[in-house]
Amino acid sequence: MSSDDTKAKESQRKQMRYAVSDDCRLRASIRIRSSDEATANKEWRGTLVDMSAGGAHIQISLGAVAYIGDSCVLTLTHFGTKTEMRGSLAHYVCSARHSVCGVKFDAFSPGWDTAYQRIFKVVVASAGLTAGPAGTESPGRHREEYSGPGHAKLVVWRDQAGGALTGFDYRMARYGAALATVGEDMFKNKEQVHFKAAEGADTGMALSKAQEGEARWEFSLAASNLPQAIAPDIRRLLRLVS
Repeated sequence: MSSDDTKAKESQRKQMRYAVSDDCRLRASIRIRSSDEATANKEWRGTLVDMSAGGAHIQISLGAVAYIGDSCVLTLTHFGTKTEMRGSLAHYVCSARHSVCGVKFDAFSPGWDTAYQRIFKVVVASAGLTAGPAGTESPGRHREEYSGPGHAKLVVWRDQAGGALTGFDYRMARYGAALATVGEDMFKNKEQVHFKAAEGADTGMALSKAQEGEARWEFSLAASNLPQAIAPDIRRLLRLVS
């Protein structure tokens, strides 16, 4: 094996994987071009397990017949957006209940991952959140902070430590979502979520209708993929208002 091959394998192993939660709104399927005529090119719906910059793992039915090295197409769908990623099977493991495919994407030309990165960065901004500082800002206003890679950050407020949620501010990938006051009516809460740019020259400026649509798409995905380490009431609130 050449030194270049060794470096490539080391690089693949070093790619950070980010978990995709079981109830994430991101839907996945895979089409495997195997030598088995009965299952070749069949679209297998599955559950996305995790994602990295250069690949992903998807759990599918045991009925699929595949081999390491088979070419495949991984399809990711969310909120009307469909993204297809071509690749090959780097891993294929069967258990008593399902099979897990490890897909390595084909980097065939500059910009090959543009559509994928749009999804991946949101997954990173949600799955990568970890607990940070917490404390009382003022009487009746307790702050909890969760930070992630890059500028990703979720701040929530409660009426007291361990008390009812009163608001949140979530900076995701390209956009941020905030709710100043949490009321009893979740439909009204959803209507009152405010969106803004999280990076670039547009930070703080009003969004266009197209940008607000992008922000809602991003929030819908991120809010459904928060890690279990975040309190259940926070995960529930963000999911309901997204």
